[in-house]
Amino acid sequence: MQGKSKILGAISALVVVIVAVLYMAGSFSNKQPAGLKEISVTQYQGEVVTVELQTISRTEHVPGSIIAKQNTQISSNVMAQVKQFKVRAGDKVSQGDLLITLKQDDFKAMLAQSEANINAVQASLNQAKKQLIRVTELQRKGLVSMSDLDDAKAKFDNLTANLAGAKQQQIQAQVSLNYTQIKAPISGVVVERLAEPGDTATPGIPLLTLYNPKQLQLAFNVREQQAVKLKLGDRLNVSLPSLNLTTAANISEIIPVVDNAARSLLIRLEIEPQPGMIPGLYAQLHLPFESTQGVLIDPRWIHDFGQLSMMYVINADKIERRFVRLGEQIDNQQHIITGLKAGDKIAVDYQPITE
Repeated sequence: MQGKSKILGAISALVVVIVAVLYMAGSFSNKQPAGLKEISVTQYQGEVVTVELQTISRTEHVPGSIIAKQNTQISSNVMAQVKQFKVRAGDKVSQGDLLITLKQDDFKAMLAQSEANINAVQASLNQAKKQLIRVTELQRKGLVSMSDLDDAKAKFDNLTANLAGAKQQQIQAQVSLNYTQIKAPISGVVVERLAEPGDTATPGIPLLTLYNPKQLQLAFNVREQQAVKLKLGDRLNVSLPSLNLTTAANISEIIPVVDNAARSLLIRLEIEPQPGMIPGLYAQLHLPFESTQGVLIDPRWIHDFGQLSMMYVINADKIERRFVRLGEQIDNQQHIITGLKAGDKIAVDYQPITE
């Protein structure tokens, strides 16, 4: 009996605690459902707007930039000290214009040495030719052996080959000397000088960069969900905020590799050059979404309630406080994601004394 009394006492105490917690939480009070609060009014004379579904055309704005389709880094084909730059950043150049000169002393010396070598070999060859003619005549008369004739022919042939090699060295020396005059491979604008006079030019190391201002593109990293819907030739709207310019451009390239980190594809569009366009300028691509049905209202009808947004809606001759979830603003109208539906009546002008 004593054990049963202890159990009954424990149960009674637990029931008292549960009832107290429920009372403090307001479970026994007559309250409105969460998110709604009815406000009694005797008369409302303000404007009433009935909510209707509207077609929503949304656009995704993808950031990007202008790039140069033809962008060239210029380097030297020979190792030599830079003597002079003929251009600076921002200068316009035409194809074939002289951009950089390198010191030529070593290359001129190589060319002079090759010319001297040719002259020496040519003189020896002339002597060997005469000797071959004499030996051939003596051998015909039986005055020299056939081996002497063979030696004369071998010497002549060897000097002939040496002369050809010397001339090839001369051509190579002339080409190397020509490389000391670095000229513009394209017409364009100088972007940056990467060396200064006195620096050593090394093959493969850029000295100067150029781009063609008449061939520009727009580059954007587009979400893969949107990119897979695009195709070459599609015409899309783009804007350049810094130039206050909005125009249309055609897709010219879709790089068929997805960036695993950003889950995007690189898209390039062709654009007609406009005054002020330079590589690196910020651009926006406007990608339209499929149209959907939704609720759009005037943002002035929305009230702030702490960290929440709410509106006043007429329901059964009463005005209730309706909490809503906001989307983006579209054409100066606010998209309501949840909280309103078609047919709801909004008390636009209702202003309670205290909120």
